[in-house]
Amino acid sequence: MKRPQVASALLIAVAAVVAALTAYRNHDYRPRFARVAGELVAVRDSTDFGAARDGKQLTEVTLLSDTGFAVRARVRADGAPSGERHPAAILLGGYKTGRKAVDIPAHTGNLVLLSIEYPYSGPERPRGMDWVRYFGTMRRAILDTPPAVLLAAQYLYSRRDVDPERVTVIGVSLGVPFSVAAAATDKRIAGAALLHGGGDISTMAYYAFADRGPAWVMRPLSWGLSWVVAPLEPTRYAGELAPRPALMVNAADDEFIPRSSVLELYGSLRQPKRIVWLESAHVATSDDEVVDGLMSITLEWMTERGLR
Repeated sequence: MKRPQVASALLIAVAAVVAALTAYRNHDYRPRFARVAGELVAVRDSTDFGAARDGKQLTEVTLLSDTGFAVRARVRADGAPSGERHPAAILLGGYKTGRKAVDIPAHTGNLVLLSIEYPYSGPERPRGMDWVRYFGTMRRAILDTPPAVLLAAQYLYSRRDVDPERVTVIGVSLGVPFSVAAAATDKRIAGAALLHGGGDISTMAYYAFADRGPAWVMRPLSWGLSWVVAPLEPTRYAGELAPRPALMVNAADDEFIPRSSVLELYGSLRQPKRIVWLESAHVATSDDEVVDGLMSITLEWMTERGLR
């Protein structure tokens, strides 16, 4: 093959790769999220195992879909049925927190609160070649988390103690992208509170891990991560939340979420929206003062917007 032909073949190959990557990055994954979630057909393994700090009952449930998809969840609600329908929220925190996120706030007002277990079965802290070995498992867990939220929402709609018109998602840190994707898919979700999160995953990844290696290594890794999680880039779906209300609460001294990423996500939201800045660092589950402050702001906003 002559050099001009080789050059042309290479250009065509590069163009094809770029086109495929662009299509992958810009693909709307909401139909996939809804398809995997399917329809709730059964609730099993319902187990009462204690009380939260405010006296509400904690219950473990397994939600089963007609697609075979299953989700483990924990619910925090008043134990004695009163016949009254309450507002509800799905609380998504960090991966390690999972369904135990419902245990963390000291007070949850009149909410029926639910948290899911992230659908990931790989090592908790991948090392070395684990990142390669479990790449498919990690990516599948990323793609299956919005469907897990959708199935949890269906469960809340069906509960006799929940007002199906007042179900909100509350995403904290890692939970923000999943919350945005789920709320953009299920229009029945009445609102979204996005706490200590942002948009532009590539920038957030570099900001969080820049001190772990030289820039010439960390920037390409951050860029690569943004491609892996492109189906969850929150700025792609944030505009779909309107006309439902959205709240953002962010930390002025956040060591993981740069201000530019916060503003990127906020700019992607449409009205009605609100942003609150706090003089604090990134939220930690052990910091009761910050957690209680975030919950108080969220509950107040939900009351103002008719969500509780």
